[in-house]
Amino acid sequence: MRIAILAAGLLGAAACAASAQAQTAPAAPAPAAAAPAPAQGGFTDEDLKAFGAAMAEIQKINGEYGPKLAAADAATKTDVQKEMIGKMGAAVQASGLSPDKYNAMSAAVQKDAALRQRLTEVLNAAPAA
Repeated sequence: MRIAILAAGLLGAAACAASAQAQTAPAAPAPAAAAPAPAQGGFTDEDLKAFGAAMAEIQKINGEYGPKLAAADAATKTDVQKEMIGKMGAAVQASGLSPDKYNAMSAAVQKDAALRQRLTEVLNAAPAA
């Protein structure tokens, strides 16, 4: 059951990430914050960066496994899906997020336009020098 929830969250977030990363940063620069205050949804910039990194890896995994799933017969499809979900879970954990936090962030990003905009800004921000 937990794997199915994780997979649904991962796949939904991958689609959301693609749209967030495809958007451009706003024309007017946002005012700089003195401290890393939590963003909309209670997530910090670091949380959002980790989420973006995990989504990028998940998109790669989706690209790798999409053709494998399409070509798999009924007998091997479940095994391919389990392998894909395992790699997605490992990517989430490698980003520093728990699967539960990742799924919560995914749901929040999908529902909250302001959080999606904040995610876009964080992902498009130039790295600190």
